[in-house]
Amino acid sequence: MKKSIEVKAQSVDLAIEDGLNQLNTTKDRVDVEVLSGGGLFSKAQVRLTLKPTAAEVVEDFCNNLLEKMHIKAQAIVTEEDSVIKIDIMGDEASHAIGYRGETLDAIQYLALTVLNQGHQFKKVVVNTGCYREKREQTLISLANRLADKAYRTGKKVVLEPMNPFERRIIHTAIQDSAKATTASEGEEPLRHVVIIPKSGGTPKNNDVAKKKRTGMPKFKSFGYKRGF
Repeated sequence: MKKSIEVKAQSVDLAIEDGLNQLNTTKDRVDVEVLSGGGLFSKAQVRLTLKPTAAEVVEDFCNNLLEKMHIKAQAIVTEEDSVIKIDIMGDEASHAIGYRGETLDAIQYLALTVLNQGHQFKKVVVNTGCYREKREQTLISLANRLADKAYRTGKKVVLEPMNPFERRIIHTAIQDSAKATTASEGEEPLRHVVIIPKSGGTPKNNDVAKKKRTGMPKFKSFGYKRGF
């Protein structure tokens, strides 16, 4: 619930100043409504309402969204170093993950969009049950395994489309590898990572070497003897 106070003073400016002192905040953090400009025999009156913080905006949005999705869970929001972290907790929190985190990514994207509409530009991370951390370890393991494959076969390895966050994990996992490097190709939402082997790998030769025939040609016997 938004916190509001009404203040009276000899002028509108003095009323606003008094209200800001009571709320212990600054003018950019409140909405000001002038209820009365005052007059010769009356004081000015204003209503100051604290604007919701970025964390409060995101928390309200996510909880309303979870309710509309019929997921019995709650969004718990914390803010650290300009990063808003949303942890979805509850009996049905896992329902918010989706296939390979697609639902979680969608919630995160929508929360970020809502926040940016209010001109509050911060990073938003939505998580549940340490899914992000587990997914990151899975992708790092996958990246290293496919880098080995690319080096061993001498061929590029094309991964499935991933979101920017997951592509970044793949790039970071291989950036110091002596066996392979990476590049992103394609356009969203089909943009994907390609793992490229570095020199020194062994290209797989799929060509079948032709044997050089020498001497008398061999004939398959069909029940009779060759005679010359």
